[in-house]
Amino acid sequence: MIVQEFIEWDEFVRCLCIGQEVIRPIKYDPKARKYHPELDFMPKALHDRVVADSLTLVRALGYDMNSIEWAIRDGIPYAIDFMNPAPDMDIYSLTPDHFEWVVKAMADMAIRLAKAPSTAPRPSWEEFLKGRPVRPGPA
Repeated sequence: MIVQEFIEWDEFVRCLCIGQEVIRPIKYDPKARKYHPELDFMPKALHDRVVADSLTLVRALGYDMNSIEWAIRDGIPYAIDFMNPAPDMDIYSLTPDHFEWVVKAMADMAIRLAKAPSTAPRPSWEEFLKGRPVRPGPA
């Protein structure tokens, strides 16, 4: 269970994260469930922090495809939803420009992985849980 504060946000950003390498911050209105097409909607320092923090999260989770939602209040980004390894990537949701970007990013990642599969260890629940002591249940 996760308990978190509800953030009364000034801005809302949803980042599409592909291949643990590229991040596309998109202005999003959760009330209207609508993506906005403009790209330069955040100050550079805030943009750079959202991208860097998004990369940190997807790399820690081991996700090659994810979306992360940021509620921004008083210029501070709060990650409020960051475990979405099957994000909505439909053209009618994203808008054509964002859709074109995500298709290209996914294709580039697939081609890169096909040419040179990663040798880095991947997070694994099986490995994580292996060897943990088993607690005796009630008698």
